[in-house]
Amino acid sequence: MEKTKEVKKVNKNVKKLLAIFILIISYIIINLICGNTAFAVTQTTSTDINSIDLNQYPQIKEMIQSLQTQHPNWKFKILYTDITWSDAIANEYVGHGASPRNLVPANNASYGGQWICSVCGAGKTYDSGNWHCASEAAIAYMIDARNSLNNSDIFQFMELSYSECNVDSLKAMVANSFLSSDSCVNAILQAAQTHNVNPYYIVARIFQEQGRDGSTLSKGQGYNGQYIGVYNVFNIGANGNGKETVILNGLKKAQDNGWTTLESSIIGGTQIIAKSYISRGQNTLYLQKFDVDNSDGNLYWHQYMQNILAAQKEGETLRKTFADMGSLEGEYTFIIPVFKNMPSTASARPSTTSANNPTSTELVRINVTNSLYLRDQPGKNATKISSIYKDEIVTRLEKATTKVDGTYWDYIMKADGTRGYSARETYENESTYKLYLVPVNNEEAEDSKDSASTTIIKNDKVKIDMETNNTTTIPNVTVKDLTDLMTTDIIVKNANGEVLSADSKLGTGCVINDSYTVVVLGDVNGDGEIDSGDLFYTQKYLLKKATFEEFTLKACDVNNDNEINSGDLFFIQKYLLRKTDFSL
Repeated sequence: MEKTKEVKKVNKNVKKLLAIFILIISYIIINLICGNTAFAVTQTTSTDINSIDLNQYPQIKEMIQSLQTQHPNWKFKILYTDITWSDAIANEYVGHGASPRNLVPANNASYGGQWICSVCGAGKTYDSGNWHCASEAAIAYMIDARNSLNNSDIFQFMELSYSECNVDSLKAMVANSFLSSDSCVNAILQAAQTHNVNPYYIVARIFQEQGRDGSTLSKGQGYNGQYIGVYNVFNIGANGNGKETVILNGLKKAQDNGWTTLESSIIGGTQIIAKSYISRGQNTLYLQKFDVDNSDGNLYWHQYMQNILAAQKEGETLRKTFADMGSLEGEYTFIIPVFKNMPSTASARPSTTSANNPTSTELVRINVTNSLYLRDQPGKNATKISSIYKDEIVTRLEKATTKVDGTYWDYIMKADGTRGYSARETYENESTYKLYLVPVNNEEAEDSKDSASTTIIKNDKVKIDMETNNTTTIPNVTVKDLTDLMTTDIIVKNANGEVLSADSKLGTGCVINDSYTVVVLGDVNGDGEIDSGDLFYTQKYLLKKATFEEFTLKACDVNNDNEINSGDLFFIQKYLLRKTDFSL
């Protein structure tokens, strides 16, 4: 009998753990859906250039007809995106301060001034200081096909499906480069035929990524003694913050795929690009940079790289190749995207000396202590679909004119494309007013009104709220880190009342000067480490097998959505797998 009871008890616990697992999987799926969903558009393509509506798509028809006259063998298709011009710009002008969707070269006089985003400014750089966030004006100029319907830039619109090529021409294209061997040429031809990709495009893409002499990722010499003997000519998976992280991630991707020769990297990388981009409808260099084709049911987010000039530069490489081998007048097809409500004339090239003009896209910074809910409808009882966090910059699509439940609910869009309604300000029955959505060009005025901001001191590791006596840190912060921020002598005791030394790690439940309680994000059990023990305690709480004090609940709410759920469990798991990190 006792054994039967024990079995039932085990089965009950297994069911509960299974329920948590299902919640985690559901959480992942919901985030994938919410983060990448594109609003429904009906797109069509047409080869009938003469029927282009001049009022809706000004200048397009005349420009194409001029190119057709000069190059009778060239064919053109119009991609009617069914996207309004303003929506396209707004969805590309995102990611400020975190991961901008579009970047321009830093330390380059040709792309200063109005090319640089006014939100991030010239003082903010990305990817080891090599890039600036691109301005709205830069995006408008580069995404407007009319600025590239000329003999120099047209090849960024070339259809990239396989077409026959002359082997001698291909050898001439790679001459005096790290791809000049017969084995590399044969690998390029094999990859092109097998995966239905234009061979000249393969070469142009590799040169865009590696240069003609190759780079660390294509030399097989590894990096800092790691990943020797692997190659990644397309830089697939080479991402992250800082040069070392980018290179090591790219080499790990090569090792995972077994790319132990240049040739295997060419063939394997081409397969990924074909599957990930060309077969999804992103069948031109332009569409791989600006994802305005929804053949895969999505828009905007699936881009090959952040470099706003990438498509144009690779197109120049293709054009030069065709010119050098005397085949510029071949039978090429170009796909030209057009948008609804396009400007009457082509967007102007940004000035390199003048300051940026005011943007048409309204950006707001989130002015809260932790986070706000994003809801599917206006109102405090509407369904929660996501969260927006302190200092996050989002796009305001619609500004409410009437209140619901005592406040205005503006329609906003996150950098990942998620859209929903957020409270603009405090409710009318609250005694202290605070504006939650602060226009980025009006922040100084709003900051002077925000008396609450003076009660908080913080850096990238520690945040101390002088009003509530709460101290929040990321993992691995020491007593010395606290002292450096507070610029005064402090005494920190652990949960047992023992005084900690300067190099001791903080744990949840530590107390500073007998006043400030410490919350270390992810340190649920208060031992100062983030490990499987914290996962265990979080699971116990979800199974209602444990109760937490307020500071422990805050440590457990690692995704800052003001709830303890499977999302927090999933976040800690990702951290332990080194797939994410904590931030304040």
